[in-house]
Amino acid sequence: MKLTNKHGLPQALYSALSNDLYVKHGHISVTGLIQPPRIRQLTQRYADQIEEDAADGIWRLLGSAVHDILQRSETDGIQEQRLSMDILGWKVTGQADLMEGGVLSDYKVTSVWAAIGGVKPEWEAQLNCYAALMIEHGITVQDAQIVCIYRDWSKGRAKQGGDYPRIPAGVMRVRLWDWHDAIEYMEDRVREHQAAESLPDDALPVCSPEERWERPTTYAVMKKGRKSAVRVLDNESDAEQMAADKGAGHYVEVRPGESIRCAGYCPVNTWCNQYQDNIDG
Repeated sequence: MKLTNKHGLPQALYSALSNDLYVKHGHISVTGLIQPPRIRQLTQRYADQIEEDAADGIWRLLGSAVHDILQRSETDGIQEQRLSMDILGWKVTGQADLMEGGVLSDYKVTSVWAAIGGVKPEWEAQLNCYAALMIEHGITVQDAQIVCIYRDWSKGRAKQGGDYPRIPAGVMRVRLWDWHDAIEYMEDRVREHQAAESLPDDALPVCSPEERWERPTTYAVMKKGRKSAVRVLDNESDAEQMAADKGAGHYVEVRPGESIRCAGYCPVNTWCNQYQDNIDG
């Protein structure tokens, strides 16, 4: 991957962002396993052509810094120990942040709004894969949790109440799967990634709406002179009926849906026919 510096970040910061210390272990990591096969394959195939600006990696750098700081903590637990197991001929590896007192913890630097909806499916899958690896190595896992550090937390917003976090960090408990269910999930994912290796770009499995972080089209019932919507509905007919029922001055504003990951967070959308066909069509 080519790292650019279009925004002129200081050289020391650019250098730190350029210094990728990740070393591949085995055939696939847990993070690679839960990644959509299409994204993983295109990332491997076009690694030398992918460009990213250094500014886009700031939050990853902060996440790395948090992990470095946590390594200084005094604990009798297991910290960032890489484990592996064979799944259908592939060596699957994983490195959980902390295992202490039977509790598996993963630390994530994330936005408030990314975490406020609860544990993401990919987070749950990630921790359960780590748990399966630990159980395979004789380590008892009794509970699992995500420790979130909110990079965009606001004290002023917190004072307004509601679901907004009171402090800039939070813990979310993760449901543990049955070990056999976790192994079955890992086997299914390995099969998908193995199959994708022999497919041409345009035949790779399409990313699901969930994997694309798809935001559906909605229909806002608006009133002239009012900035916010009276109500936002998922069905156009229902929205049109509500606007008609409320009478003069009300109308429907269509808010087009979008695949958030594809448009703003996927490094390989340039080579992805699924994305390109959608924006062209």
